[in-house]
Amino acid sequence: MTLTDKDVLIAGAQEFVAPYIYNVVEKAVPDDARVWMLGTGELAGIRFDLHSGVPVLPAAMSVVIYCDALDDRDRRYTPETAVGAVKNLVAALEPNVPVSFVYISSAEVYGVASGTNVDETVMPSPVSRFGKAKLAVEEFLAQWCADNHVKLATLRPAMIVGTGMGGELRTLVNRIYRGSYRHIADNDAKVSVVHATSLADAVLAVVGRSGVWNVTDGADTSRHDLAEALAWRMGNKRIFTLQQPKARIIARVNDWLPLFWLDSKALEAELSTKTLSGALLMAETGFTPVRTVDYLRTHNYDESSL
Repeated sequence: MTLTDKDVLIAGAQEFVAPYIYNVVEKAVPDDARVWMLGTGELAGIRFDLHSGVPVLPAAMSVVIYCDALDDRDRRYTPETAVGAVKNLVAALEPNVPVSFVYISSAEVYGVASGTNVDETVMPSPVSRFGKAKLAVEEFLAQWCADNHVKLATLRPAMIVGTGMGGELRTLVNRIYRGSYRHIADNDAKVSVVHATSLADAVLAVVGRSGVWNVTDGADTSRHDLAEALAWRMGNKRIFTLQQPKARIIARVNDWLPLFWLDSKALEAELSTKTLSGALLMAETGFTPVRTVDYLRTHNYDESSL
């Protein structure tokens, strides 16, 4: 990570990955530089909602790291609101534009419900509101950074595992905790994930670079193994197994009379492989991620752990 003598801004301090990024970046900055956190979360040194206007920054920033939304359940996050917020951010930066800008987007921009080793050559075609909003911010930043000669690194992570995670993984964790989640027998579907600690390392690896990279842990974990690792992290919760014929009957019934978590759409997702290739980032930067399921099972969590 190459920085000037100016400061670093992490915008999006309300997002759960911000502390992970701060821990990595703070160790890399020069002694005479500071790492600032901007957002609405408790850790924000600059407490400000980018949806409300243009913030006043306390210093010129050499690097900006932007994580604007990581939970696709936030119904307020639309292409319009997302672009409005990033416009407010860059307006605050324009008196002293940064050298490097890192944007944490999402693999949702690809829009694929299933697929194997989706890489950066695949044309984004988002179908979800969340994916469309992420792509809108990508496109806005690509133009702004080009106009202002700022190096833009865009990261498209797979589902992010970590304390405070949201979206599909939060739903999975909640169901495991309540005992309502079931493995589906003979399910060999795989999914890509990345731990927030590795995502933070990826951010550090691309500061000062220009490009678009996927971020995964490179393991293509089975849905079964991921659920078991999460269950282990929650005190080794037991997950029962449902035979596929019975699962299909339950799903069809649930389509008409919602009683369980498993409807036809959820079953299709559970049986679908959806993997992302992170090979380009590893090859170009030397980024080495941790295997998420191993981290969940072996990391010594204590009161200071994220």
